[in-house]
Amino acid sequence: MTDSRAAPYSCQKMRVAVLAAVVLVSVALLAGCGTRQGQQTTPNVGALRPSPTARSWFGRLGLALSVPVATGVRADKRAESIRRAAKGPGVQIVSLRIYSTPALAPSLAPALVLAVARPAYFLRHQLKPVLPHLTTRGNVNAYYLRIVDGQAKPVLEWTGSSLRGAPYSEGSVYVRPGLEGCSPIVAIGWDRVPPCPSK
Repeated sequence: MTDSRAAPYSCQKMRVAVLAAVVLVSVALLAGCGTRQGQQTTPNVGALRPSPTARSWFGRLGLALSVPVATGVRADKRAESIRRAAKGPGVQIVSLRIYSTPALAPSLAPALVLAVARPAYFLRHQLKPVLPHLTTRGNVNAYYLRIVDGQAKPVLEWTGSSLRGAPYSEGSVYVRPGLEGCSPIVAIGWDRVPPCPSK
């Protein structure tokens, strides 16, 4: 003789097990377990206002913020080389402009603004190949680089200007506190910096 109460009890136990499995799968998908490892969402940051550092850099070069960009084959090639170097997973080129200025003639001055999905990872693994395309060899050189995260919060800002006839070069660097150890760009006086949180 069988117990008539056994069947409903088994069905209820099975329903609980199925519900628990559905909850676990949902949590895993929400946590990103359903995506490929290392996959990054590209930020979608709109146009940014010039920072005080950018304004200072423009002033040092004798340029107005509204100056038109340089045109011609050299400017186009320079922009394309920077664009190729900066392109990568989780990276948005917010703006890339190449300027020509009398203080640098006949050189060009690039200004690049990037938004990155993973700031520590980008600084450690993706930034270094971009740097040679921003700077040039020689005594006359100027460049501007600004990096923000997906919420447009500052990550890194770097400027340089070595102008024709000037006795010295001038520049600045800012890196978000805690990420100094990730940056291939370092400042004089950075003796002890925290280790990079990205492997």
